[in-house]
Amino acid sequence: MGRHPKNQPTKASIQNGSPTISTYEKYKEIKRKYKELKKMNNELNEEYGRAIKEARKCKDERDSLLDKLSTNYVNGESTSSMDHQKRPKNSLIVYNERPTAQIARNIVNDIPAVSSSSAAKRGPGRPPASSRNVKAYHVDKDTNGNYVLPVEVGLHTILSLGTVAYDRSAYHNDRYIYPIGYSTNRPYLSMIDPTRDTIYTSTIEDGGDNPRFVVQAADQPGNPITASSATGAWTPVIRQANSIRNRKHSNAASGPDYFGLSQPTVRKMIQELPNAHKCKNYRMQEFEVHPIGTRGRGKTSRKAKY
Repeated sequence: MGRHPKNQPTKASIQNGSPTISTYEKYKEIKRKYKELKKMNNELNEEYGRAIKEARKCKDERDSLLDKLSTNYVNGESTSSMDHQKRPKNSLIVYNERPTAQIARNIVNDIPAVSSSSAAKRGPGRPPASSRNVKAYHVDKDTNGNYVLPVEVGLHTILSLGTVAYDRSAYHNDRYIYPIGYSTNRPYLSMIDPTRDTIYTSTIEDGGDNPRFVVQAADQPGNPITASSATGAWTPVIRQANSIRNRKHSNAASGPDYFGLSQPTVRKMIQELPNAHKCKNYRMQEFEVHPIGTRGRGKTSRKAKY
């Protein structure tokens, strides 16, 4: 037997009449429960460790699949483009503008917010995403009711909200609206200098039946990347930026994230544009508007961080 802990009652002290028998029995019962809890805690720690390893494994598999998906998509788009049209002289990468936007939107995270299968899994107690309020931040408007631009939202500086082409179905889906003329800046790793970042301007242009997504790096003027989806436009940026840094990160990209379209504040601003309510497939979102100063010390700022 080991040494008795300090202040631990012993049988000898009991015989001398110090504590009662019931006190000693209580001590033994507490000690027994302590050992049980310690064993349970160890088992939970082991289970937690296994869960972490499994989650990492799943994430690695997901990144690998997304990388293959984006690679196959971009390679397929560029090959088709070279077969059917001559690449413009001033373009870094140009992808075919055939009606594949719907396929492109399903790569990575740019997928419909609600589906019948996902609603069934969610159960009756939880409302669909489109009916839950999302937090957005206040942006000033001018006397005509238009948002004062440019405005900083997270990493993005919104330069223009553009105009809504409600009568062309490819210019919106149930989750996003793609306004013609929408433009935003954001910093990201340079594709030509591994030691520097640069500013990228993302723009949505009128491509006829389908929108054209353009990404222009500030340190490569005159060499835009053009694609038929936001994901297709940003994937080569991420791939090249990782490549010159010898990074083995996943090259998968969520186009709406990099275009700023997934930011709640930006989504709110876009769905308030004229004719946005006429987009038949888009689901209007309810937003909780918060003053920007409530996140800090009451200072009013044009910058909303997420």
